[in-house]
Amino acid sequence: MLTGFNTNVPFKGKMYHVQTEDGGARNPVFTTLLYHKGEILASEKSSYADLLIDENWEEKALERMKEQHRTVIRKLMKGGWSQDPDPAASGNGKEKSLEETIIDYIVGPEGQ
Repeated sequence: MLTGFNTNVPFKGKMYHVQTEDGGARNPVFTTLLYHKGEILASEKSSYADLLIDENWEEKALERMKEQHRTVIRKLMKGGWSQDPDPAASGNGKEKSLEETIIDYIVGPEGQ
């Protein structure tokens, strides 16, 4: 079983929590949950059963788990779970807020 990830994400004056867990080789599923004030706002699941046949499956699975975690954070920052999408995250040329700059640093540039 791989160690999961937990990230607190400040966005638009609210604090969100993103948690990604591994179900282990017997249940090869990554589950990422997005929380706000203890309430689950969204859940993303993906199987990594296809990687288990590889000798280096743990390394590849870890990368896939990181990407799933980052994807949920990116979607949050683009307004994916909000009625109020963030215009600065949409690439309209506006300067990024400090919160967005910090999140970009944590999750890395788009596509990594």
